[in-house]
Formats: sequence, C-alpha cells, structure tokens
Amino acid sequence: MTALHTKRKITMTTQWRAFKTSRRIHAEVMLLYIIVCQYGCSEGVAETATGSNITVKVGESITFPFSAEGNQSYTADLLFKTFTIVTWIPPQFIHVREQYKGRVSIGNHSIWLNNSRLSDSGLYQVKTKYRSGGFKPPEYKYFHLQVFEPVSKPNITAECLGSNVSLSCFSSQGTAVTYSWETLPPCGNDSSVHLGQAIYLQLHSLSPPTTYTCTAHNPVSRATSDSVDLEMCFPQRSQVGWVPALCATSAFLVFGGLILLYKRIKQTLQK
Repeated sequence: MTALHTKRKITMTTQWRAFKTSRRIHAEVMLLYIIVCQYGCSEGVAETATGSNITVKVGESITFPFSAEGNQSYTADLLFKTFTIVTWIPPQFIHVREQYKGRVSIGNHSIWLNNSRLSDSGLYQVKTKYRSGGFKPPEYKYFHLQVFEPVSKPNITAECLGSNVSLSCFSSQGTAVTYSWETLPPCGNDSSVHLGQAIYLQLHSLSPPTTYTCTAHNPVSRATSDSVDLEMCFPQRSQVGWVPALCATSAFLVFGGLILLYKRIKQTLQK
C-alpha cells in the first residue's frame, strides 16, 4: 500500500507541475499579447484575426458595433492603422482625433464614422478595455473597410479601320471599375457578353449590323452606356429598310424549310 500510495503521489505531483507549467505559459502569452495591444496591435497581428468586411459608397456612414459585459465600466477605442480615432468612456467622456472631429458619432454600443472618404479604406479595430470587475484583457473586434466611388455612365469610342473595328469603353468616375459588353444581333433577342474595357472585331461589309452596349461596374454601383451600332463603319450601305428586309428574308427561308420538311414527312407516311 505504501508503494502504491507513493506512486500515486508522484503521478499527481507530475500532473500538477505540468498543469502549473501550462498555466504559466498561457499567462505569459496573454501578457505579451496585452503589452503589444496596449501600443495598438500591429496590422500584421490584426490581419490574422477574423474580421467583418464592410463595403460602402463615398459619403455613407459606417457602423462599428461592439459589446460590453454586464454593468462594468469600460473604455472603448476606435483604432485605424497605428492611431486612435476616438476614445469613449461612458457615459460622457469622448475624445476625438483632430482630423476626425465632426465625423464621429457614438451611442448604443456603436461608433459611427460619417461622411466616408476613399482614404478611410483599411483595417479598423474597436478595443474594449474594462475598468472594473477585476483583471480582464482587452477585447478586440476587427473590421476591413472598403470605400468605393460610384461609377459614372460610360462612353464608347469606336475606331473603324476597314473591316477591323475597335471599341473602347471608359467611365470618368469610379473606383476599381470593371467593364463588360453586351451585343444584340438585329434578328433576335439572344445577346452575348464580353469582358474587358476594349474589344476588337472583324466585320464583313455584308454582315448584319450588331448593337453594342458597355456596362461599368464596381462593388457598389453599375451604369450602362448608350448603344452603338457598327453600321457607322459602312456608310455606303443604307440601313433604312435593310435590316427589316434581312430579318424578313431569314424568317421566310426558315418558314419555307419547315413546309418542305412537313411535305417530305407526309409523303413518307403515305407510302
């Protein structure tokens, strides 16, 4: 019994030492994290955390919500990059960085940044630091903000060089603009889409004209140009009555083909 008791005692002592070592390592890691974050967690550290993605137009307001436990007193800071935008100690103390005065609102566990600008894009942190209820490390919430300028109505520029046509599209306003083209043939509603700011075409003088429109878009807006008809590249060809006649001819040929097919099937069945 004595040997068994001694063995259990040694085992329990070993487990207790391992537990104390684990707690010490965890405490040291937490202390290092707190020391780093007291000076504003670096962007590299923040990027490893899970954050909310926010996409807005220029001029809109952004909400940065946070939470606080119970009725404990706390300090809430909104940080951007390496500096603090606002410090709030409820219920009354508010300190706003000089260049952000007039743009910040606070209330109901939220901080608002109003009248957003392109330069506001980046990584934000809301740090909640408790001032009562015993020692507790600060809490951080991360927000990845992207501010976009809406696109303006794009214009199409066409360059006709013989049977080659170059179409380019440009929107004078907008952030991170991408472009797409839609083509609509004259004898139907089946459109096709091309991606890119410019497209290059090879046309035959007898090919039917096709209407092209360009759409500019980004994550917050889209706008479509006026349509352009490639008939402009063939001034010698009169468009009046040509397209309707072509479509009517095509329809007549299709209808005639159906009638011939019907007669052949009928003759086969009568044999």
